Amino acid sequence: MFEYLKVTTLEAVFTAREAGRLPEYLGSTIRGILGHCFRDFVCDMRATKCFACEKQSGCLYVRNFANTGGQGGAINPYVLLSCTQGKTEWKPGDECRFRLTLFGTAAESPGIYMDALLAMERRGWGAAKIPFALNRVVDWETGRLIYGAGRPYLRNLAPHAMEIRPVNARSVIVSFQTPVRIVAGKTLFTSLPFQELVRFMMGRFAQMTQAYTDYVMEWDQEEMLRQAGQIKTVAEHWNYLDFSRYSINSSNGKLELPARTGWALYEGDLGAFVPYLEAGRYLHVGKNTTIGFGRYELYYDGGFTV
Repeated sequence: MFEYLKVTTLEAVFTAREAGRLPEYLGSTIRGILGHCFRDFVCDMRATKCFACEKQSGCLYVRNFANTGGQGGAINPYVLLSCTQGKTEWKPGDECRFRLTLFGTAAESPGIYMDALLAMERRGWGAAKIPFALNRVVDWETGRLIYGAGRPYLRNLAPHAMEIRPVNARSVIVSFQTPVRIVAGKTLFTSLPFQELVRFMMGRFAQMTQAYTDYVMEWDQEEMLRQAGQIKTVAEHWNYLDFSRYSINSSNGKLELPARTGWALYEGDLGAFVPYLEAGRYLHVGKNTTIGFGRYELYYDGGFTV
């Protein structure tokens, strides 16, 4: 169903070369370092904000890393997921592992992202400026080596379709593995009806498709939302997370990103929605997906069909 939207997931493993302290949640830190490396390659207008830059329409940094809007809206063709969480104190030899999933045109031209991963060795991480060495990069889904011990194996870089598992089920638990920010206006959700989950998913699919593929989506959005409204929430549980990250643009140096963790159990005629739920495992849902927010796992009451 989503064959037109190719993906590539790179798993990078770095090794700390010195001791120091990093934030407990590394998604924002990793994105910041990666972004600096990315911008170093292409930007000759460093004093100008991207949204005001006259070169933004043809800028590789804006196009591939920090989209300011325009066609498809302000959506970026990647999500980050830090696999190392809850760790703040680092010593030499400690490993940091994270995944970078690319979509559409980014998945089909991943070379500049590989260059940025390599350049992360030349920057200190966090306020402590801890140096890290790149150990290896692999294709997370195929296990093929992309880079290791200083040697590139770029022939193994190949985009592919998302794995959409065929499932026959009437119940599903959507369990968020990272914080999720689904916001209406400026209000963070307190409950997540299935219809609202689908609404946010559909918006994200439509934006990603328009901005990073040549495909034209044809779907009856109103009918899908009507059907989604028939799916019941059997149970849900959410915890509030008072999250903030460093921001150079904030007066106090912090950007508040309140979020929630938790899960919801839905029940009803899920058949038409399974492909979207499955694809959402790749794209994540909600705000701040580029730092890893909105990742979930699915637990069905039925089995996979052939």
